[in-house]
Amino acid sequence: MNPEERSPDAAEPDGEPRQEEPQGPATPVEETDGDYEDADDFDDGFAGPAHRLSRGRRYLIYAPGGNINAGSVHGDQRVENTGGAAGPGGRPVEAHEGPLSALEILDARAGFAEPDWFPAALAELDTGVLFVVGEPGTGRRTAALNLLCRHTGGSLDLRALDSDVDLSSWRPTHAGARGYLVYGLLPKHPLGPAVIANLRRLLSDAGARMVIVLPDDPELVRGLSRDLRVSPVRCEPPSPRAVFHARFEAAVPSPAERDRLLARLESGLLDELLTPELVPAQVAELVAAVSGAGDTGPDITGLRDRLSFLAEEEAPELIKKLRNDPDGLAFLLATCVFEGLDHRIVREQAERLLVLANGRLDAVLPERGDIDGGPVPSARRDGPRPNPQFVFRRSLDDLLPMVRARCAPKELRTGSGYTYAVEPVRFTRHRQGETVLRHVWRQYGQLPGLLTDWMDNIPGNQRDLAEPVGRVMGMAAGWGGGRRALLHIRRLADSEHATSRTIAAYALGMAAEDPILASEVKHHLTEWSSRTNWRRRSTVAYACGTQFGASRPNVAMRLLRRTYRGREGDEYVVAAAVRRAVCELFAAGSQPTVFRHLAGWADGEGPEADLSLWVFPHLLWEPSWFQEQLLSAGECAEKVVALVRQALNDDDLFDATRDSLISWCRMAAWDEQPRTAVETLLTALAQEMRHGVLRLFVDMDRDDTPELAGRDLARHALNAWRKGEPPRSGPTSVLGGPDAHRQ
Repeated sequence: MNPEERSPDAAEPDGEPRQEEPQGPATPVEETDGDYEDADDFDDGFAGPAHRLSRGRRYLIYAPGGNINAGSVHGDQRVENTGGAAGPGGRPVEAHEGPLSALEILDARAGFAEPDWFPAALAELDTGVLFVVGEPGTGRRTAALNLLCRHTGGSLDLRALDSDVDLSSWRPTHAGARGYLVYGLLPKHPLGPAVIANLRRLLSDAGARMVIVLPDDPELVRGLSRDLRVSPVRCEPPSPRAVFHARFEAAVPSPAERDRLLARLESGLLDELLTPELVPAQVAELVAAVSGAGDTGPDITGLRDRLSFLAEEEAPELIKKLRNDPDGLAFLLATCVFEGLDHRIVREQAERLLVLANGRLDAVLPERGDIDGGPVPSARRDGPRPNPQFVFRRSLDDLLPMVRARCAPKELRTGSGYTYAVEPVRFTRHRQGETVLRHVWRQYGQLPGLLTDWMDNIPGNQRDLAEPVGRVMGMAAGWGGGRRALLHIRRLADSEHATSRTIAAYALGMAAEDPILASEVKHHLTEWSSRTNWRRRSTVAYACGTQFGASRPNVAMRLLRRTYRGREGDEYVVAAAVRRAVCELFAAGSQPTVFRHLAGWADGEGPEADLSLWVFPHLLWEPSWFQEQLLSAGECAEKVVALVRQALNDDDLFDATRDSLISWCRMAAWDEQPRTAVETLLTALAQEMRHGVLRLFVDMDRDDTPELAGRDLARHALNAWRKGEPPRSGPTSVLGGPDAHRQ
């Protein structure tokens, strides 16, 4: 049996599908709406950021990503134009709390066009604290990361602080951190000269610097200068042409290849597109389009039709064009929400919207025999009217060009144990869906109610639709604003329907990208995590597995600890969601943070200790980080060995732990570094031959795999134990000696 089949989450040997809400050891959990026919499927299928970032994960069950836009622009001078739901790469996670990933920092440095104000900002950063103000898309975050990196001599030890941080009580707590990025700062924690002076002193003592990024509000800037006696730097982006050349050179290092790609553009096209109004995020999209061209090169039609920054002026025109076409309007809105999914799904949801609208998408109602009870001529009464149920009403080829979309070629996607083909619908223009939805949400006051009703009633057996719907609801919370921005999402969080709670989780993750809404999202999640209501707590766990948790791993792990209450009865639903979220956070790049929390919980007592050991075998199916720790004798190496030993000695966890470790041995048979890591772990475990380690070594000895890394070590340890000889000592024994890890 291969490692994938022996995973802790694998299907049962009889091949029966596991149920949507996992059943706990005690009372079976059933929801009143029949929404839970495949409960473990639901748990395994809740794919957060990690499913886009990890490769070859056992935990991966496909859930479509990036559906608002088949290729969206993310962050200042960076761009990602992956193919929405189809591609393995999804929306990159920007850290809002905790360590900034080296990938994000290096990405910000690549092709950075230094603006004119950069040297002055570097000088101001010498004071310890720098305020940068600017509009979204102008390169604020990218510039801030470059400032911190440049000022610290290229250090990658940078950390993010969330927008609700109280700087009056904050202290640097990580000795290695050289820089801090605060992206947005809420007015509920006012700053004063004394606070800034103390902050500078603390940062100076720690050898660190801080950049605070704020919106370009004239009143805010005047207040900073007047009250705090600081000089905010306004983020004026470099010229679009400078950004283009810097990004293009980074994307295409070869001068000859750059010349070839540019030569394929129509004369004057680049000058036409690089208007002075373009911000770096838009220029980065243009660079991606030009550098990603094939041998035929990007033509003028292709570029103009794809670039998202031309979508704003087209959205009103598109709505006006379809104003008298309810079929077209419904298909447009369905494509906006479910872009990247199969065309059959988009058509189904468009039809469902038409039925729910009940005439609200018709500009002119058909003439009827009786209007408000009054008589009309019989000719009108008996005249022909369009039949809304006519099966040949509109073809797909008719609808697609009307909304400026296309049906892409077949793509293979992975489901729960099977592969299937889809023909995804995508807009020709990047970000067209988001732009249209934002336009209609703001301009047509009665439409949000209709769309909300439509998205609320996603059928329970179509859980793959939860993420795109949640993303739209999360963005809409920012479009609407006000004190009631999250009211509807809060109602979904308490729903009896698993799909509705999942929608709420994705919506909260999306809404938390807004620095203003992030504080409210954290407030609600913190409050719900301590509730007795298991449905609210399951929503918290699901949310921690979205980009909300991936960008705030410390916050997410604290919420998950509060949410977990054991695995009996209804609580198993929450427990399974917590386990899934921890695995998502671990696979998304927060391994040190996740492991430190788990190790701390394991040392305690109560539910968190139980949670730590129950989750740990699942994390072992992502071996790379553990093996790196063992090879380098990293700071967590000893605790890794201790937790492995503890899990092996637990009868309930032994099978799952053994399966994951034997999978390590199989995969390491032909690779030197993983083999060394396996041998390091086994040598450390052999220092204390308790029953769990003995059982592991016996199973390794009996395993029928021809090549199994570490089998000789296991056999030697067993022979030594039988003879009463001391275990084989070595330089790695310090990782797991009996004196260090008595359990």
